[in-house]
Amino acid sequence: MKKLSSVFIVFCLVLGGLGAAAIQPIESTEYEIMNKTIMLDQGQLTVEEKEDNYVQVSFAETTDYLLNAGKPVLPKIVKTFELPFGASDIKVTASSVETTTEFLKKQIQPSPSPLPLSSIDVDKISITTQKDQAVYQSSNPYPSENYKINIGVGINDEFEHVTFVTVHFYPVQYTPAENKITITKQADISISYTPPETIPFPQTSAYDLVIIAPDEFSNALQPLIDHKNSYGVETTLKPVEEIYDDFSGFDEAEQIKYYIKHALEDYDNKYVLLVGGLTSTIYAKPRDNANIGSIGWHVPVRYSNIRAGGDPGFISDLYYADVYKEGGEFENWDSDGDGILSEWYLDDETGVATKVPEDVIDYVPDVAVGRLACSDAQEVTDVVNKIITYETTTYGSDWFEKMVVYSGDGFLDQFDLNIQWDTSEIVNGEYEICAQSFNDEGESGPVDRINITVDKTMGSVVTFNHDDHLNPVLQGENVYPAPPIAEIVSVSKGDILGNTDVTYTPSEREAYCNTLFWWANVSYVDEVLTIRGKTYDPKPYGNLTDIRVWVEDDQGEEIFSEWRYNLPQYYEGEWVTGEEVEHGRGGALHYMPEDFEKEIIWTSNGKFTGPEDVKEAFDEGSGFAFFSGHGSPGYWGDQTPGIPGNRGPASVHGLVVSNLQSFPPFITETPIWPMKELSNTDKFPITVVGGCHNSQFNVSLIPSMMHYWNLLLFGKNSYMWTYFSAIPQCWSWNLVQLPETGSIATMGNTGLGWGWEGEFCTVGAGDGWISSEFFKQYGENYGEEGYETLGQVYAQTQINYVNTFKDFTLPESWWLPDLGWDSIDAQAVEQWVLLGDPSLQIGGYQ
Repeated sequence: MKKLSSVFIVFCLVLGGLGAAAIQPIESTEYEIMNKTIMLDQGQLTVEEKEDNYVQVSFAETTDYLLNAGKPVLPKIVKTFELPFGASDIKVTASSVETTTEFLKKQIQPSPSPLPLSSIDVDKISITTQKDQAVYQSSNPYPSENYKINIGVGINDEFEHVTFVTVHFYPVQYTPAENKITITKQADISISYTPPETIPFPQTSAYDLVIIAPDEFSNALQPLIDHKNSYGVETTLKPVEEIYDDFSGFDEAEQIKYYIKHALEDYDNKYVLLVGGLTSTIYAKPRDNANIGSIGWHVPVRYSNIRAGGDPGFISDLYYADVYKEGGEFENWDSDGDGILSEWYLDDETGVATKVPEDVIDYVPDVAVGRLACSDAQEVTDVVNKIITYETTTYGSDWFEKMVVYSGDGFLDQFDLNIQWDTSEIVNGEYEICAQSFNDEGESGPVDRINITVDKTMGSVVTFNHDDHLNPVLQGENVYPAPPIAEIVSVSKGDILGNTDVTYTPSEREAYCNTLFWWANVSYVDEVLTIRGKTYDPKPYGNLTDIRVWVEDDQGEEIFSEWRYNLPQYYEGEWVTGEEVEHGRGGALHYMPEDFEKEIIWTSNGKFTGPEDVKEAFDEGSGFAFFSGHGSPGYWGDQTPGIPGNRGPASVHGLVVSNLQSFPPFITETPIWPMKELSNTDKFPITVVGGCHNSQFNVSLIPSMMHYWNLLLFGKNSYMWTYFSAIPQCWSWNLVQLPETGSIATMGNTGLGWGWEGEFCTVGAGDGWISSEFFKQYGENYGEEGYETLGQVYAQTQINYVNTFKDFTLPESWWLPDLGWDSIDAQAVEQWVLLGDPSLQIGGYQ
């Protein structure tokens, strides 16, 4: 490992005009408010050799990276500054005072690409899988500038309305054609702005919580209003019918958003609770048009038109929270004015999202918004009773100071072994190809043996083989943790290496993530067999193995041998949920308070083998539950380490909503409604779920059943994402609406969740980052004023996500090829919904 340089950051702030948030005149003067000096010194910047003949450049003091699929991975420094709400004419300038250069012996490793956390056929999603040759052959520095900025308007951690200016500084720029890095040793950055003439918010809050619901729910909500008021959370109810009478807008959703703006400027409330989902769990129309679902809804939903993959739009309650944009103007999510909101379409030719979003959006919440997606008054009563029970009985309970995490292996991030066996001088006969893996503790695993024939008088037969799930050490009960596993896949037992060439690229259904890593391709060309396969260590954090591959003749004599060392495979969900740190960022448990008990239910430690394990742990009760894996509206589960045999054999089912399916036999097993069997009475966790569509609360029974038949009979995809299952309510909401069990609140994705495979699973944008950030926000601010409410932690998670990853503002910068914010990043924050009360007192009242 070569040490290059160290970074010391000195921030010098000169602030002006940051007065109280009252309606008062402010002198309109442009201020230079901040001078920032960044200096680099020896010791902290390192260059480390990686797999596939690359190096990795990292900076010890940062957890942030520029990650663009196929482009060089480089560190970045992110710093966010607060200006007054309504600040305008914001200008950021940066000048490099001193730089130095270093020449590298190898190229910097390219970034992988995120993948959907679903059982979706990823063959149908275009993914950048190899390094971007245009960048790697370029004589221009990457990134082209050493800083980018983002400007957003939202609430800070004290619920003050402010303008955020985030500077993304890239201390290292890479010139690939010269294999040279340029390090900024010193840079000076300054910010200027024009203060607002007035600030629209009152000096004191009239209400803390505003509830928006149909009038028919008023009686059922009154006990909640009385309860909140009794604990000093001043609460008011506004029926949607009155909003439609009193406020105008593009559609019903915008009418509600204008009311929320009015409430903020009249009451300065912290929280908005939307109470109302679909009007029926049997059948309700989920979507009226591209922008809205209203006809079948008690409280309408806004649909985003980001198309980052298979989703043709998805629900986003962030729309209601993101009220303002730069300058304090109303944020309507339709910057191009074409009547289609939050557009980011797929390119018709490539099938991937375009670089340029049609709509420029602020994304930063100005109020904490949650939803109770109730279909009728009885559900309202049930959930209100749960909230009151939780807030009045939880405090001081032993079960609250406990967090349970559930996960497994998200992606098959196997690097290509690429072992070349030249058979041109090999005599015809019988041979055995062998492989054995070793972990960093010196433990060896079983030998995988493939018997083949070399016969140059015949045509070749070389086939793909992926059957490590049949390895004897992975059979039976109490399998995990297991010894290291080696698996040869690029040739099968009985194959013939003959006189013809054979190439074959397995599909994702045969070899998961092969389109990213090319770990499974079959190649026998010019008498050279490329031996490919897998090596992994199926135990918690067993992410490094060595593998030896050798060939024996029919006399048992070894005629060929090669090693591959330090090959990584990460069990992504376990890193996202766990305690260990990678690239400076830990999993969720790493940030939780020390006095919390931590229970780990993983496939790699043998504690997650099926639904019964999840139910048993959940039934004990806990303050927090974190599920990180793969999902759908009615399902959550994950995979065993190394994903032996591919996704089907490796899948482990967790919690499911329904055991009904769309065709005979309609009942696949009992109980029909498994979640109703949960028995954690009055011990409700705050739940975060990572996976696709777990919080897609636009499903009802008949549309979910018809999803299968529409595809089968008419070739029409209704995008319920329920596959063969009949689902009356989505996974996340089903947990919350259970009358006396389940969760008190659930946060998750209404669309495709995207995760990063391999070593960047904790630092890459998307599902893993935003879901674990919730626990980072809670744990690092444990006991701090303001962080005792669910909405505060939730909103700050969203804000941190945007400030960390959104590194541009102006439309004219989108032509640049090195931007870090794309449609997947945007989808991750838009779709991450809170199904629960944002004013909830975490852990209850004393």
